[in-house]
Amino acid sequence: MVRFNKEKGNVGVYNIDTKDDVIEQAPPPPALKEPIATSSSNNELEKFAALVLKVMGDESIPPTPSNFQIYFDKLLESKPSALKKRINDFLELENNNNDESHARIEQEIKEGFAQIKNIMQVVSTVYRNLNVMQDIIKKRSAQLETNPSFLATQNIISSLTEDLNKMFALTAKQIDLLKGYYQKTTTILQEVDNQSIFDAKFGIYNRRYLVKSIKDEIKLIKTYAHPSTLVLARVKESSLEKIASKREKDTIIRNIAKLLLKTSRRSDVVAHFGDGTLAMILKHTDLSSAKKACDRISELVYQTSFFVGTSEIETDIELAITSLDTEHSVEEFLAATLEGLPKTGRKLTPYMVCTPLHESEIE
Repeated sequence: MVRFNKEKGNVGVYNIDTKDDVIEQAPPPPALKEPIATSSSNNELEKFAALVLKVMGDESIPPTPSNFQIYFDKLLESKPSALKKRINDFLELENNNNDESHARIEQEIKEGFAQIKNIMQVVSTVYRNLNVMQDIIKKRSAQLETNPSFLATQNIISSLTEDLNKMFALTAKQIDLLKGYYQKTTTILQEVDNQSIFDAKFGIYNRRYLVKSIKDEIKLIKTYAHPSTLVLARVKESSLEKIASKREKDTIIRNIAKLLLKTSRRSDVVAHFGDGTLAMILKHTDLSSAKKACDRISELVYQTSFFVGTSEIETDIELAITSLDTEHSVEEFLAATLEGLPKTGRKLTPYMVCTPLHESEIE
């Protein structure tokens, strides 16, 4: 269970055991005594949107929808909490789902269910045939007991052989059908998995989406020349080796991922790179701002207590930063930050800025 204890200051205590994760929700806010002044809130949103466009113009940033969202989130961070809440209430009403992608996946899933239905129908037929075969064997066995003569035995065996041959012929056809349906279902499920962008275990994007997002961001940097950074984060092995259960280790990492989501902007990408290594793409963020983000991450992690059962786990976090550019590949950025991770931690430097090398420069 993951439990947040408000008595642990502003950060909290995560209590982890082997039960299913349960998050205790905060009580709902008291009902408003007066209706929200919609026109006033609209004016605030319009003024803020105008400010975003002005800042983008001052910095010569093309006002594309993607850039506007990034700067919208970036400037909103510096605004008072009350204003941020009012604007976020408006944004929650928007539907940002990719309908076309969802429709395609939904169609493939429906086709997969249709194939599974076919499989179940064939399995049902095979089951009935097995029951018929069982009845035939029982019937012929009873005949053998009541007619022990040699001639009767030969006739019974001949009839049984004929019955079994018919049954085997039917079963062979059903096995071929099952094989075909199974192969189609496997192909469909593989196609759906190939399009997945979410890591269900840690509640963030997966490696496939991370790599694609880095490539896309490099293309944008080449066009618009804005700064963006990549941050990798990983719980030190010395912290995880104190935990015997793989499930409890994953729970620690999952809650670190939640902390990263808490510190990120909506335009940032938080993903699981693999083997417990988490990643953040901080769009339109230079190294100076990325360092501040790592300071916030370290502070949040070190002020949060994690418990496995009744034992508190002292969590140590590794952080590495690299500035994205158009001169290096995704693999070179990831290799540089992965190499820098072990050199950081609670008793070492809190984070390290890493410079990627071209593959030809790596020994």
